[in-house]
Amino acid sequence: MVDGPKVTPLAVLEDSRCPMNARCVWAGRVRISARIDLGARSETRELTQGEPIRVADGTLELVEVQPDRRTDTTIAPRDYRFGLRFMGGV
Repeated sequence: MVDGPKVTPLAVLEDSRCPMNARCVWAGRVRISARIDLGARSETRELTQGEPIRVADGTLELVEVQPDRRTDTTIAPRDYRFGLRFMGGV
């Protein structure tokens, strides 16, 4: 639950973050597909880290992704954890 809607991550669409043990010109980004349950209805949306989207009467933002990427390992889909923030409307 994210202070209102229930958000279920479905898939990691992109994880181009700069690995923590590397130097990069671009920080990269994470995009996920998620089901957002809003009471009687639900919708599947794409969330990009740091880019809020309009949901119901507010905005939903993917604010954190764990674990950090590394050059010497691959992250299994089940190991991802996401931090989300919902800012409700007035």
